[in-house]
Amino acid sequence: MSRWRAVLASSLCAVAMSSITRAAAPADPPAASDAAAQQAIEARIRAASELGPQQAALAQYLGRWDVDIALPGTSTHSKGTAEYSWVIDGRWLGCHIKGTMLGQPFEEFTILGYDSYAKQVVEVSVESADNSMLTARGSSSDSTRAASVLYGELDEYLSGSLHRPYKVVLRWLNAHRHVTEVWDVGAGETPIEKVVFTFTR
Repeated sequence: MSRWRAVLASSLCAVAMSSITRAAAPADPPAASDAAAQQAIEARIRAASELGPQQAALAQYLGRWDVDIALPGTSTHSKGTAEYSWVIDGRWLGCHIKGTMLGQPFEEFTILGYDSYAKQVVEVSVESADNSMLTARGSSSDSTRAASVLYGELDEYLSGSLHRPYKVVLRWLNAHRHVTEVWDVGAGETPIEKVVFTFTR
């Protein structure tokens, strides 16, 4: 047997014997501080994973909607449809929009949910117009939770800017109508409304 194989075999034997000895020895009872720390961890896990009214409210979006896509400041309106369904049941909602924009086929997929730990509404979107992925987060802007204001950053290839801030406003009007507004807040002192999606059913 070569020298390195002998050393390796000896080392493996020592590790195995050490593991057997530890397994045979009675475990020390956990200290009170360890038990308290474990309880604190379990409480955090429950708080981050429990479903609440914010997740329950997502169910009101479920189903098929007609969509009007408007570009503020112009007379341009495009039509489409949206289908809301659960991505993860009771937690994360998906919205798949298909239609046209500026005369071209348009498709967008958005995941919407509520981060119980951060206590924020979260939205992640991808679309057929480019290869970017947008993430925005924020909170409800009023006590009725009828509107949420989210903020994120995007890379604006038309202007050549990176990490340009934008805002998304989600307005729930009633069971038959809700609106998503997209604002450019990096254009100057006054935000510019860029796109408005109006959903009806």
